[in-house]
Amino acid sequence: MTKLSKRESNKLQRRAAILSAAQALISEWGFKGTTMQEVAERAGLSKGTVYLYFKSKEELYLSVCVMGIAGFGERLEAAGRSASGLEDRIKAVYLAYIRYSLEEPAVFRVLRDTFLEQVRQNLSRSTIEETSGIIKGWLENESRLLQEGIDSGVFAADLDPYAFSVTAWRMATGLVELALLEDPIVVDPDNMQRMFEGSIDLLIKGSRSVR
Repeated sequence: MTKLSKRESNKLQRRAAILSAAQALISEWGFKGTTMQEVAERAGLSKGTVYLYFKSKEELYLSVCVMGIAGFGERLEAAGRSASGLEDRIKAVYLAYIRYSLEEPAVFRVLRDTFLEQVRQNLSRSTIEETSGIIKGWLENESRLLQEGIDSGVFAADLDPYAFSVTAWRMATGLVELALLEDPIVVDPDNMQRMFEGSIDLLIKGSRSVR
């Protein structure tokens, strides 16, 4: 392994500090409410230095999204490998998405905001396409699990695998938002885990083949 020079190491540290600061600020104030000056101050750097690493706020936002997406993707893949039965694998991936979202709420909010129209208006087309494409990849992976179930007769022949995946993803996202609410509380926190598991069980049950 090639050893990094001190200069290269410092560059990586500064880039990491900028991303960390941006992730925290965007989570607190949203995309519109965050400025490059504030990111620089949070990272302990000058605004000019931030622009050496990221040409625009949109580019910085994209990097934060991709950083978060990578973490999500790794957890989802690991969850899918850890379970054995087909339905258990589907459920494991679903619950892994929820668990990671609750563990890393800042990342979750950044990813969620990528699909808000008021945020998209401030993002370049390439930013939207890149983040959307990665998430679409997750959904297609999940769809393949559903297709296995259709082919083996576990799930109904007329089930749309991709529609199932999209529905499960948006349902999980909505439940995470409820769980992260501080006030007013819509669902008793003690019941949230049961609701997480019950929601995917409901989807799976409704998708099974009638025999």
